[in-house]
Amino acid sequence: MRATHADRVLPGVHVADVSLGGASKGEVRRRLAAVAEEAAGEPVTLRSEGRRLTVAPAQAGYFADVEETASRALRSGREGPLRGLWSTVAGLFGARREVALAQTVDRRQLGSFVASLADRLGRPAFAGELVIAPQDLAITTKPPRSGREVDRRALAARLAEALQRRPRGTVQAPLRTTRVASRSAVEAVGRAARSYLGAPLRLTGAGEPLDVSPAQLARVLALEARDGGRSVRLGAGDGRLAALVARLAARRDRPARNARIRAPARPVTLDAKGDVSFRPRSADVEVVSEALTGRMVRQAALASAIESAIRADRHAIELPLQRSEPAVSAQDARSVRSLIGTFTTYYVPGQPRVTNIRLIARKVDATIVAPGTRFSLNAAAGERTTAGGYVKAPFIADGKLEESIGGGVSQFSTTLYNAAYFAGLQIDGHRPHSFFIDRYPAGRESTLNFPDIDLTWTNDTRAPVLIRATTGDGSVTVSLYGDNSGRRVSAQTGEREPLSAGDFAITVTRVVRHRDGRVVRQPFTTRYDKPPPPE
Repeated sequence: MRATHADRVLPGVHVADVSLGGASKGEVRRRLAAVAEEAAGEPVTLRSEGRRLTVAPAQAGYFADVEETASRALRSGREGPLRGLWSTVAGLFGARREVALAQTVDRRQLGSFVASLADRLGRPAFAGELVIAPQDLAITTKPPRSGREVDRRALAARLAEALQRRPRGTVQAPLRTTRVASRSAVEAVGRAARSYLGAPLRLTGAGEPLDVSPAQLARVLALEARDGGRSVRLGAGDGRLAALVARLAARRDRPARNARIRAPARPVTLDAKGDVSFRPRSADVEVVSEALTGRMVRQAALASAIESAIRADRHAIELPLQRSEPAVSAQDARSVRSLIGTFTTYYVPGQPRVTNIRLIARKVDATIVAPGTRFSLNAAAGERTTAGGYVKAPFIADGKLEESIGGGVSQFSTTLYNAAYFAGLQIDGHRPHSFFIDRYPAGRESTLNFPDIDLTWTNDTRAPVLIRATTGDGSVTVSLYGDNSGRRVSAQTGEREPLSAGDFAITVTRVVRHRDGRVVRQPFTTRYDKPPPPE
């Protein structure tokens, strides 16, 4: 008999009332699958203050291990010095051995599940609320209410125990009461608010005093809960206070003003598409207005001061201010002596794209880039919209020409790119067009799209850089003024190399010669796709 059961379950072995005696391991797995399915399907009922929730075991991380249970069943009765001889005999005469279903609960999943239940089973505490009518500033209060918080650790332990027993039954969710301030304490905050709205809040320290009216104050007053709601006091709502502070700051801020520089808009023409060199040229540059120091309200400090005044029932605050220095002083501006870079590109008059080129040129014209500052064309020009006057014109999208608001501004980007290129400035980022457009220099051009495709460069000189941008009947010119310490720049254009999976590749090397004799070579390779076929 033992020989016939060498690879089978011994007689008398049961799992959850399912007889497995004589079954092979494969048959055991099949019979246990139904047991595991039944175990996984029997829910746990959760109760909490009259509410009932049904929990599916799998949601809480429960798993019945059929493989491990099958192994346990095959080992059952084979222990001991005679390797289960008496168990075999006893099983033949009806003796029963129970093997427990192998069950596990994933503690991490159980913890996440309990966390998801916490808000549904508990009840958040409510510290009370201050309600101020905007019409007449009448004040009422909403009474507080204690909360009921789920003891998550205890609930996880109770669920884990219930999941591994049969029948699973009902689990009572363990709750803790969270105390809050008394009704009388909340009503006292209401009285404090009525008192505080009896006079305006006066701000001094930046010219004429500025009064914050009771109506303005009423929008920010709030009941402030402390110590988890166990105490309350009069305070201010963060979001509403920040909005008030921003409005007050706008009335007292005086931004610093950079020195203003006047320089010719179109002094020379550089428009070469191939090899070309440029060196700085003296220019008629004039400082037309001095720089002015500004002042700015320290908004975080003002918000804190207003909160403190409300809590202390004070009605006067000195504005917290800080100096705002101009990015370009008059002394800096006087160091702008030379035309350091320029470029011109051409267009056909009357096309819609010309409208967009002229708009972006006007937006960027007269921009001053301080020493060490990074210039972003998208940041300087802003988004191109119909509200801003931009119109639809052809734009390259995914290798195809499509109509787009602001189409054509890439010509301005290319013109500015070349001006910065020949000024020897640090080019930080640019992207060539996907296919070659013959109005631009091959390998020396830059597309533009808001906000993802930008032209950026850094003024890595010791002087400010003034951007002048002007448009004519058939061209746009960008000229840069500053002092680049005499950098001489040349563009060396390589041969066009045909591409099997595109149009051609071309390498253009920028050579920057510094006054101290240093020579910096900067090659850049552009690979162009084939242009789309004409429609």
